[in-house]
Amino acid sequence: MSSNLLWLTVLGSYIVQTKSFSKILGRPTYNNNNNNNNIGNINNIHNATDDSKDNTIKPIKNLSVQIAIVYFAAWFLLIPLSRFWNLPHKSSSTENEDVEVSNLNLDRDDTAQESKFSVLCSKLKHFSKIFTLSLFISIAVLSYTLALTMTPAFDVTLIQNTSIFEITTLLYGVCGVSKRQNVFRNFIFMMMALIGILIVSYTNATCDLLAGKLSINKETGEVNDPFLFDRLKAALLCGLGSLTIGPFAVLSNKWLTNEKPSMNRRNVSYIALTSICLLIPFIPKKSSFWMDMNSNNESGWLFLMIAIVGGILPNIISIILLNKNSPPEFVTTANLAVIVLMGIVQGLSESNETYIVRWEVIGYIMLTCSAIFLFISLRGKK
Repeated sequence: MSSNLLWLTVLGSYIVQTKSFSKILGRPTYNNNNNNNNIGNINNIHNATDDSKDNTIKPIKNLSVQIAIVYFAAWFLLIPLSRFWNLPHKSSSTENEDVEVSNLNLDRDDTAQESKFSVLCSKLKHFSKIFTLSLFISIAVLSYTLALTMTPAFDVTLIQNTSIFEITTLLYGVCGVSKRQNVFRNFIFMMMALIGILIVSYTNATCDLLAGKLSINKETGEVNDPFLFDRLKAALLCGLGSLTIGPFAVLSNKWLTNEKPSMNRRNVSYIALTSICLLIPFIPKKSSFWMDMNSNNESGWLFLMIAIVGGILPNIISIILLNKNSPPEFVTTANLAVIVLMGIVQGLSESNETYIVRWEVIGYIMLTCSAIFLFISLRGKK
C-alpha cells in the first residue's frame, strides 16, 4: 500500500474516531439565539441541556475512562487483521526453525543456570519497556477522551495535534531518530504552520461570536461563554497529556523497530492489556458502561462501532505501516493536515452556524501550505 494512501487513511480515520467519540461524550451545545431575553443567564444555559427543550446531548463524563478502555480493547483485533492488512508476520516454517533452535539451546546442560538468569533478566527488561510505553499512551488517550467531554471535537483536534507535532518533532531531532536534512528550511515551515494554528485558534472565538454561539455582556464587556472554564481545562489537560506521545514515539522506534514481526504483534497486545489494567482503577464507582451508553441516546452504540471500525483500527494500522515504510518524522505531517481537514468537516457539518473571517482563511492557508511542503520534504523511504 502506498504511503500517500496510508497518510490519507490516517487523516480520515482520525476524523471518524474523534467525531464519533464526540457524539458519545460531547458536552451540551448552547445557541445564544434561543436566549435573547436573558443573555448570560447561567440557569437558562443549564436548562438548555434538556433534550426535550433544545435537542442537545447531555455529556456523560463518567464514560471517558470506559471509552479509553474500549480504544485499547480494539487493539486486540489488530492481530487477526494483520494478515489482511499485510502487517508483517512470520511464516510457519520460520517459526518452526525458531522452536528448533530454542530446543537445542535448552538441551545444553552446562549453560542452563546462566540461561535461566539471562531469560529472567530479559523478561524483566521487556516488561519494563512495555509498562513504560503503556503508561505514556494511556495518559495520552485518557486526556483525549476526558477533553472530549468538555469541549468540541475541533478544539480537541487543534490542541492535541499541535501538542503531538511539537513534542514529537522536537524529540525526534534531539534523540537522533529523524534525518538531519534541510533542517533550517523545515524549521521555517514548521514555525509557519504553528503561526497558522495560532491565527486559526485565535479567530475561532470571533467566528463563534458572529455565529451567535457566544455573546458579549453589555455591562462587563466580557464574553458570555458558560463553558469557558471547561474549554480551558480541556485544552490544558489534552495539551499536557498529549506530550507523552513524544516519548512513546521515540522509545517505540528505538525498542520495537528491530524486534521480530511475531514479537511486535505480541507487543501490541501487551501494550493494550497493560494500558487497560492501568485505566481500570480510574473507572468511577457508580457507573455502568451499558446503562450509561443506553441513557445517552440510542445511536451511542452505532457511533461506538463506527469509531472502532472506521476510526481506531484503520488509524492504528495505517500509522504502523506508514512508520514502517517511511521516515518517522513523515508521520508528524498528518498532525498538521488533520487540523485543516477537521476545520473543513466542521464547516460542512455546521454550515448554517459557521462564519468565516479573513484572518481565519489566512491561518488555514499558512497551515495548508506548510503541511504540503513538509509532506513533500519529509516523504521518502526508510
